[in-house]
Amino acid sequence: MSGLTNMQTPSDPPAAIEVAVARSFVHRFLAKAFEDPNLKTWWWLTHTVMENVLGAAVQRLAADGAISLEESARQLMPHFKKENFGAFQADYLAAFGHTVRGDCPMNEIEYGDIKADPLFQPHRLADLGAFYLAFGLEVSEDAAERHDHICLELEFMSVLAAKEAFALQQHLPEEQWEVCLQAEKKFLRDHLGRWTPAFTRRLARAVGEGALGALAHFTRAFIEAECRRFGITPGSEDLLLRPVDESAESLCTACGLNSLPPGALAVREA
Repeated sequence: MSGLTNMQTPSDPPAAIEVAVARSFVHRFLAKAFEDPNLKTWWWLTHTVMENVLGAAVQRLAADGAISLEESARQLMPHFKKENFGAFQADYLAAFGHTVRGDCPMNEIEYGDIKADPLFQPHRLADLGAFYLAFGLEVSEDAAERHDHICLELEFMSVLAAKEAFALQQHLPEEQWEVCLQAEKKFLRDHLGRWTPAFTRRLARAVGEGALGALAHFTRAFIEAECRRFGITPGSEDLLLRPVDESAESLCTACGLNSLPPGALAVREA
C-alpha cells in the first residue's frame, strides 16, 4: 500500500507521479465510458492505444497495491472492442434509458434515505459545485445533467489526480500537493466513494454479462482501491435509493444550481 494516506511528501516522487498519472487516466477513461454511447467515443475507448495505456495504468496501480484491478481489467478489455458497440449501446439504454430514475441511477443524490434531512439534495449539489469551483472549474451553460452525475464526479477526480502529479513534477510547495490530496480524500469520502459501490452493484445485476457489466465490476474495483489508498471505507453496496417524492424532486430545480451533462466540466475563466 502506498504511504500517501498520511499526507507526507512521498519518499519516491517519480513513482508517486507515475501513480497519480495512472489514476488520472483511469478516472478519465471511466468518465468517458459512462457517457451516452456514440461511435466516436466508443472508437476512442476501444482504440489499441487506449487499451495499451489502460493496461499500463492498471499494472502500475497493481504494483502500488491495487492488485484486484488486474483481474477486473482482464475481464473488461475483451468486451471493449469496436464490433461490440451495438451490444453496449443496447445494454446502456436498457439500464439507464432517458431518465434519472431507474434501477441504477447515474446520479449521486438518488442514493440514500433523505427522510431525516429534506435539504439532503441541495446541500450535496451545492457541495459538489463548491468542489468544482475551488479548483477553477465550472459547468457549461448548455449542460443537461446535474453536478452529481457519475461522469462529472469521475472527471473531477481525474483533474485532481493530474494536479497532484503536476505539483510533484514541478516541485511546487508541499502545501499545493497536500491540497490536492486532501481534496481527493474528502471528495471520495463524501461523494464518489460513498455511492459508487451501490451504483455499480446495481448496474452489474441489471445488465449481467457483457461490456457494461464488466465496466461496472471494474469501476467498483477501482473506486474501492482509491478509497483504500486514502484510508477511507467505501460506501455500502447495499445503499438504498432514496424515496421518490415530488416535493423533493422540486428542490433540485428550486435551488438555482446549474445543470450539467457528462463531461461538461470546463476551466473557469478569470
